[in-house]
Amino acid sequence: MSIKIDTQSLESQAASTLALQAKLRNFSLEEKLSYLIHTHSVKDYLANSVVLNRFFEASSPDIQYVLAVLLAIGQGDTLFFDLDEGEEDKLRALVQGLVSIEHYYQSIGGIVGYHLNALQLILALKAPSHAIHEACRYQRPEGVNLEEQSVEVRRLVRLGIEHLSTVADFYPIGGAGDRLHLEDASTGEPLPAAQLLFCGRTLLEGLVRELQGREYLHYKFFAKQLHTPIVMMTSAEKKNHDFILEQCRSHAWFGRDPQTIKLMKQLSVPMIATDGSWVMQAPLELLLKPGGHGVIWQEALHQGIFDWLASKQRSKALVRQINNPIAATDKGILALLGLGCQAGKDFGFACCSRILGAPEGTVVLKMSEVAEGVEHTITNIEYTDFAKRGIEDKPLKEGSPYSQYPANANILVADLAAVKLACQRNPFPGLLINVKHSVSCYTKDGVVEKQAGRLEAIMQNIADQFVTVLSKPIEKDHGNQLRTCVTYSERIKTISVTKQSFKRGEGLLCTPEGCFFDLMENYRDLLSNHCHFQLPEKRSEKEYIEHGPSFVVEFHPALGMLYTILAQKIRGGRLHEGAEWLMEVGEAYVENLDLEGSLLIHADAPMGKRDGYGILRYNSAQAGKCTLLNVSVKNAGADLSDVSDCYKRAYKRNESLRIVIHGNGEFLAENVTLTGDMEFEVPENHRLVVYERHGEITWHHESLSKPTWQWNYSFDSDENITLFRE
Repeated sequence: MSIKIDTQSLESQAASTLALQAKLRNFSLEEKLSYLIHTHSVKDYLANSVVLNRFFEASSPDIQYVLAVLLAIGQGDTLFFDLDEGEEDKLRALVQGLVSIEHYYQSIGGIVGYHLNALQLILALKAPSHAIHEACRYQRPEGVNLEEQSVEVRRLVRLGIEHLSTVADFYPIGGAGDRLHLEDASTGEPLPAAQLLFCGRTLLEGLVRELQGREYLHYKFFAKQLHTPIVMMTSAEKKNHDFILEQCRSHAWFGRDPQTIKLMKQLSVPMIATDGSWVMQAPLELLLKPGGHGVIWQEALHQGIFDWLASKQRSKALVRQINNPIAATDKGILALLGLGCQAGKDFGFACCSRILGAPEGTVVLKMSEVAEGVEHTITNIEYTDFAKRGIEDKPLKEGSPYSQYPANANILVADLAAVKLACQRNPFPGLLINVKHSVSCYTKDGVVEKQAGRLEAIMQNIADQFVTVLSKPIEKDHGNQLRTCVTYSERIKTISVTKQSFKRGEGLLCTPEGCFFDLMENYRDLLSNHCHFQLPEKRSEKEYIEHGPSFVVEFHPALGMLYTILAQKIRGGRLHEGAEWLMEVGEAYVENLDLEGSLLIHADAPMGKRDGYGILRYNSAQAGKCTLLNVSVKNAGADLSDVSDCYKRAYKRNESLRIVIHGNGEFLAENVTLTGDMEFEVPENHRLVVYERHGEITWHHESLSKPTWQWNYSFDSDENITLFRE
C-alpha cells in the first residue's frame, strides 16, 4: 500500500511541535502550564468549549497540563469535537490514561516528544532516501559458525550449559497476532498470539517447556536444581495480560515458584494518522496499541526487574520471542549463551540466512568515523528501514535466494548490568513507525479510513549503545574487540515464525503450517543423519500442503534437545509413511524401532515430581523411563492429511500404541511386534516388561525399590558430550 502524506502540512506541524518542545524543555510543571494557557491555541479552544473549560478548571495540574498540551499540538478538534454535558467521567478516563503516557515518555519530552517523533518518522517515509542516509558504512558481521564440528563450538555449548545458573529468560509476549485471526471457539472473542496452539499446546507453554529442557540438561551434568527467573512482558491488547496470567495459574505456574515469574504489562500508546491527527475509535476513546517489544528494557527498569534479578545472582538474559517455536533446536541457544557469557560481551545476536525480500530485520556491523577514530556497532536494522539506511537487499552471491546480510532471529543474549545502563541512556531504542495499514477513525466528518501507526521501540536496538571505537575500520573480529557477538546457524534450525494465517496459494512463510513443516524437517535431519533412521521420502512444500506431512515426530525437550545427546539415546530404526511418534519422556533408550502407525509415549513425570508446594523438582530417579529394543509397531495410525490439523495436533487417530508411565515407572519392550490399537499403563514404583512368548505378546509388572538404569552425562577432553547408560 502506498503511503499518502501531505508533506507540507506535516512539516509545518513538526516545526511548530519542535518549537513547543524547545520552549517547554527546561520548565517546571507550573511554568509549562503558565506558558501553555496563554497560547492562542489553548486559550481560544477553552474559551469556545464550556464543558472542556469547566473540566479543565476543576482538574489537577498534571491533568491540566496534558489537556493543554493536546490543544497546543492541534488535537483539540480530533479528541473533543463532540464533547457534551455529562461526559466528564469518560473525559477523565481519557486524560488520565494520557497522563501515564506523558510520564512514560518523559525522557523524549512526554506527549509532545511522542507526537514530534511520530511526525518526523512519518515524514522520513516520504523523504528521498539519499537525504537521510547516515555517514557510515555497513558490512556483514563476523560471527561463530555453529555448524562447524569444532572443539570451539562444542566448548561454547558447554559454557552455555554451565552458565545457565546465571541466566534469566525474557519473553516479550504482548503481541496482538492480528494476522493470525485467532478466535475463541466458543465465544468468538479475538485471541492474542500467545494463545496460538502449536503441537497441541499454547506457544507460551512451549517456551517454558524448552526452558525446563535446558534446566534438566544442566541438572544431568551437575545434579543441581535451577530456578530460572522468567520475565514476561504482556499487554492489554486482546486481553493478552489476562490470558497470560490465566495460563500461568491454570498450569499451576508450570511447576515453578510463582515468585520467580514476573509479568510486566506494557503501556498501550496512541495511534497517529499520516495527516498528524490522533486516531479516535469512538467518542472520547483513543485507539491504543502496544508500544513495541523494545519497551521491555524500559519496563524492566521502571518496575525494578534489573535489581530483582541482581538479587537472584542473575547477570545475563536470554531473550526469546514467542512466535518462533523452532528457536531451541539443537545447540543454537546454548552456544549463543556460552559466547555471550564470556567476559566483555554486553550483547549477542543469533543469526541465520535471510531470504531475499522477506519481512525480516537484519544484523549489520555499522562503522562510523568520529574524531577519536572509527565507531563499530553491531546492530539491527528493520526491513522497513532498509531504504532509509541505504541497505540494498542484494543476494549474498549471484543466484542465491539469500540476502548479503543475515536475518536477525530475535534470539538475544544480554548482559543485564550493561543493558540497564544503556536503557538509562536510551529507554526507547530503534524508534520507528509503520503506517502501511489503514484503520477506522471516528472524526467530525464521520468514520473514515486513514493510514496510521504508533511509535514502536525495537528491543534489539539497545545494541546501538554498545559502541567500540578503534583507530581504523576492523577487518576481522576475533571475538575480543567488539562488545556485541554473533552466532550463525542454519536458518531452518533458527527461525520459522507463526505470524500470519495460512492461505492456499500464498506459500508457507511466516505461517504456523510453514513452521510445522520446518519443525518436521529438523526431525528428519536428526533422525536420518544423526540417529540413522530410514524415513519416508521427503515431500515438497506443495506436496505437504496437499497431502500433509510424511510423518509427525516430537520429543520432549528433557530427552536431550542437543542432537549429539539424542543420537546416543535413539539409535537406528525406520518410520513408515504417515507415522506418528510422540515422546513425552525425558529418560528413554530406543534402538531399532520400526514404526508403522502411531506411537504415543507419555510420562506424567518426565523430569521428576512436583513437591508439596507444586514446584517441579528435577530428579531422574523419580522420572518415568522407557526402553524399546528391536520393537515393531503396526497400527492404522493417524490421519495426517490436513496440514492445519497437524500443527495444532487436532487430527484423528484410527489406532495407536499408547504407553502411559506414572511417576518413576519404567516400561521395557524388547524383540516384540505390537499390532493394532493397544495401551500399556505403568503404575508408579513399577516396571512393566513386554515380551513375546510362543508367538504371543505377554507382559508382567515388577515392583521397583530404585531405578533399574539411568543416563550419566559427561564431557570428554574434546568437549564432546558422552552418555553412559548405567
